[in-house]
Amino acid sequence: MTIHCQAWAMAQTGGADVLHKVPIELPQPGAGQVLIRVAAAGFNPVDTKIRAGLAAIAPESGVLGCDVSGYIEAVGEGVSAFSPGDAVYGCAGGVKGHYGALAEYMIADAALLAPAPVGMPLEECAALPVAAITAYAALERLQLQAGERLFVVGASGAVGLMMTQIARQQGLLIEGSAGNKDRIRQVEAYGGRGWLHSECAQLVAQGERFNKVLDTFGGAGLQTALELAAPYAQVATINARNQYDLSQAHAKALTLHAIFILLPLLRQENMAAHGDCLRTLTAGIEAGELKGLPLQRYGMSDVAALHSRYESGTLTNKAIMLPDF
Repeated sequence: MTIHCQAWAMAQTGGADVLHKVPIELPQPGAGQVLIRVAAAGFNPVDTKIRAGLAAIAPESGVLGCDVSGYIEAVGEGVSAFSPGDAVYGCAGGVKGHYGALAEYMIADAALLAPAPVGMPLEECAALPVAAITAYAALERLQLQAGERLFVVGASGAVGLMMTQIARQQGLLIEGSAGNKDRIRQVEAYGGRGWLHSECAQLVAQGERFNKVLDTFGGAGLQTALELAAPYAQVATINARNQYDLSQAHAKALTLHAIFILLPLLRQENMAAHGDCLRTLTAGIEAGELKGLPLQRYGMSDVAALHSRYESGTLTNKAIMLPDF
């Protein structure tokens, strides 16, 4: 039986005005899939890149939204981890080969999901998956060990704050940069030592260097990360879509990691690792060792305005969108 519902979708690539409310049809969940009644969709910068055509990975339905939280409505063949009524969250779609979260209902692979943390409002869980999975991926790629120092360029954003608190939980010493003193206080509230972006050049001039560095910006942020890296250091970035001067990477024999957590969805492989990351996150939140992110709530009808706010640089916190069809 076909499921009829409302969604926000892009009819084509372009500006924020290509996003429109449309009726869509969803199939019943297939083998390994579940049907989610969406409580909230998380906004991520990659949504704007897909919409603008800068990342050619748009879902066939045109419905964006990687991050979702909601309730299981139905399960497909072979799904035993979840039952109807379960509260779940995950980075579960919004790219080619998957449905998106900007809808009343969403079909998702069960492997990508985890039980939502008890005690956290379900809609707030939609702010976490991409940021948290990215942080866990960077921890693994950088081979971070308890007692090591890590510098995060852009520590007050969603990925930066998740990285700061997860790394602190695992016994690392975290320092990172932020754009103003209020955001430095956020970094410190999550367990890190904060510096202004403008102070990074001073750190470099003073000879301060780090063996592990994470860049959450790309562009000038990655260049800053390369400058802060010690010889033979490891540097990870979540945005390598640009042309860069890698002379410092060569001169210091750096190892550079590109973090792109949507690749398992696009390749339809190792998707269970995403669910495993979120189960670890859920356990940390329920134990009181980790917490959610500062966020702003919108309705899904605000999606075009939200894209415009991000692209104009006026979106200051993580955003979630609630169904308001």
